[in-house]
Amino acid sequence: MKILFFLFCLQVAAFSQNGTEIYLLEIQKTSDGFSTINPRNISNRTGYDNQPSFHPKKTLIYFSSQNNGQTDIWSYNYGSKKLTQITNTEDSEYSPTVTPDEKFLTCIVQRKSNGDQDLVKFSLKDPRKTEIILESQKTGKIGYHAWSTQSDLIAFVLGEPNTLQQFDLQTKKGKILGTNIGRSLHYIPSKKSFSFVEKDGENWKIKLLDPKTGQISMYADALAESDQYNAWDKDGILFGSKNDELFYLKEKSKTWKNVSLPADLQKNKISRIAIKDQWMALVINE
Repeated sequence: MKILFFLFCLQVAAFSQNGTEIYLLEIQKTSDGFSTINPRNISNRTGYDNQPSFHPKKTLIYFSSQNNGQTDIWSYNYGSKKLTQITNTEDSEYSPTVTPDEKFLTCIVQRKSNGDQDLVKFSLKDPRKTEIILESQKTGKIGYHAWSTQSDLIAFVLGEPNTLQQFDLQTKKGKILGTNIGRSLHYIPSKKSFSFVEKDGENWKIKLLDPKTGQISMYADALAESDQYNAWDKDGILFGSKNDELFYLKEKSKTWKNVSLPADLQKNKISRIAIKDQWMALVINE
């Protein structure tokens, strides 16, 4: 069991097994659903490029990029088509996320010295200025995280089982709200709730968390036989990936429907998804 857990930790933290590319597409509504057009490879290099995240206001996508075993954060400006390296440290940074005040970028930092996974914030004005938010020696290793617009913080904490925890930023104490959860954590402004995926028995369920009350409600069945990567658009429509296909689910619908992908998009396994307005970022295996 310890060996399996160690291997899972490596998979969560390092992601060094598969080369991946990040594609930027535009989402279009159609008479019977959604299609995507104009795919653009924004990473365009051999190796691991993953975990895209949009800046809420600027034309920027942040992502993790690995070179010679070292993973740093880069940004891509889809207005100017410019790539910029953000971090350059001896440790590895993952899951870049802009904080609600838009002053910082929070990342999971895997320590080269001991493998700890802390949640750290980097100043967007000067990324050399950092501050630890959650120290894994005290909280457990942080795998993923998400912020609400009101600075509520939830995190995927590695363990047996993995848990969903909501953290008090003053005390740095976490409250367990779910177990055996998936890797997709999101805040949905239109619902004022976080979403997460949790396994109930043999089936995965999408659930919503009200960060103010702690109340959890069932939203829908998750996309069957998938790796449970998903993202929400501004209208509260949920998108999910499965193998080399993309699907969407409307509220109160029980059926996941296919999203049309452009013929010139690389046809390979799709994993992570990020959405902002009409823009969608997809992570696709090389």
